[in-house]
Amino acid sequence: MNATSVVFTAEFMRRIRSRPFLIATVIGAISVVLVGAVPMAFASVNPRADAIVSEATDGTPDPVDIPAPGFDLVNQSGRPVSLSQLRGHAIALTFLDPVCTSDCPVIAQEFREADASLGSESGKVELVAVVTNQLYRSVAAVDAFDRQEGLDHTPNWLYLTGTDQQLERVWNAYGVQEQVEPGGAMVAHSDLAYVIDGAGIERVVLDSDPSPGSAGMSSFVVVLSSELRRVLQQ
Repeated sequence: MNATSVVFTAEFMRRIRSRPFLIATVIGAISVVLVGAVPMAFASVNPRADAIVSEATDGTPDPVDIPAPGFDLVNQSGRPVSLSQLRGHAIALTFLDPVCTSDCPVIAQEFREADASLGSESGKVELVAVVTNQLYRSVAAVDAFDRQEGLDHTPNWLYLTGTDQQLERVWNAYGVQEQVEPGGAMVAHSDLAYVIDGAGIERVVLDSDPSPGSAGMSSFVVVLSSELRRVLQQ
């Protein structure tokens, strides 16, 4: 979902009340549209351009230090997956709509590129996406998304789904807002990504709303892979 389309409903504020750092993340994603021109111009002549463009368009990563909410869902093969099963690995977690044709495919590719950039360290990382569409949440739907995006051959990629109630609990726990678009199958939802360490502690929350152009995409890849490396070195 585009950052400027976020609607601060009462329900959304209820969901993130226990996670106040998300308010700054979402507001920052909106305000950066207005103030990002200067940092982006500076980035064009700076060797750290990728990171600077990311901060200009997606905001600075917000460090956190709280236990990641648990979940019990199923993956794209229908096998049960829980957060506790992934202990010992660094986790990059996001929320995707399997029938989205705009942001979600881009975010999925960013996750795959960040993982590839880790080289041999990728074996210590789990890439996890959770469905954010109550209309299309079947195992077949997430499996089709994986095949479409070429993720079916990425061994550490998990696209998780579950019942309406299970998904709602995960969305609430992670402060994710979703809303069915009128007359369509796609769902508008918060673009957030979490980096979780091997002990199950959230370390960073990122705004994953894709930036326009290849420079914006590569900048998020750099930031995500950098945060994963940081967690792996702790």
